[in-house]
Amino acid sequence: MPKKKKKERVWEYGMPKGPIPPFVYHVWFKKATSPERFVAFDEDHIRLQCEPRVPIVIEQVHEIEEKDDWEPLGPEGSEVNRPADYDTGFKLLQEWVDSQGGPPEDVRKKLRELYIDYRKVDKRKSEK
Repeated sequence: MPKKKKKERVWEYGMPKGPIPPFVYHVWFKKATSPERFVAFDEDHIRLQCEPRVPIVIEQVHEIEEKDDWEPLGPEGSEVNRPADYDTGFKLLQEWVDSQGGPPEDVRKKLRELYIDYRKVDKRKSEK
């Protein structure tokens, strides 16, 4: 009785359903204590990449994508083509620091080394 031929996987036109390759795999080899990271389309592709060595375990890793949290600069609907207004921004920060009782003593000393005079804030005067 003739042997059945192995059915070949044939790429059909269009994108596959589900996630789009290449994928990330962890591959263990003989006498290895930790896996190696491979980026490949499937397990056959990994076997071709590590031709002389024979992989023992191949495991696909599902990496979680990090989302970037960002806020647009300026008021809503504005463009970012103008220079930043540092003076007003630093005044806002100074008011906030003063409302917290001023900077700590070690920061105040570092500011004095930069020839910036930042005096201790009297909370009783700032509350009025």
